[in-house]
Amino acid sequence: MDNIIEFPRMKKSEEITDKLATALIAACHKEGLNTVDPEFVFDMAWVHKFLQATVDNQCNIANDLCRLTRAQGLNEN
Repeated sequence: MDNIIEFPRMKKSEEITDKLATALIAACHKEGLNTVDPEFVFDMAWVHKFLQATVDNQCNIANDLCRLTRAQGLNEN
């Protein structure tokens, strides 16, 4: 494990995304949503992916989800 390459921008993006997701889940819980319900957890997995794409985009990190959704949007014209 001595040959692990660190990517500081990616690590920072992941940290920001995790903080945002944690805050969002806490807010959902405070509003009375059942945050341990399997359906909520499944839905939050999607939200987390989109949060990651948003933060990656702001940090100038390539993200396949951004690329794919933007490409799809271009085809709809």
